[in-house]
Amino acid sequence: MNIQYSKAFIKSALKLTGKYKAALLKKIEEVKDAPGVEKLSECKKLEGFENTYRIRIGSYRAFFILVILNNTVCFEYLVNRGEAYNKEYLKSLAKKEKS
Repeated sequence: MNIQYSKAFIKSALKLTGKYKAALLKKIEEVKDAPGVEKLSECKKLEGFENTYRIRIGSYRAFFILVILNNTVCFEYLVNRGEAYNKEYLKSLAKKEKS
């Protein structure tokens, strides 16, 4: 799969240290090599969304939108588990998924 990153995702990823950074890199490689989103471990589709998913990386959640036409994964957010389902993030994801 092709991969794109939002500025917010990159900013959050650069703040990670040690085992979380290594786990994120490993998960990104898994996404690149996967034939489809259903083959990804720790990946779930968000309820109420058509093409938005989340991947669990320790105590962090990486949210991405799958663009089916060109088989591209657009990583949007990387946030701590406690902030992951904040209404602000979900509203932003819904808006980005429609565009």
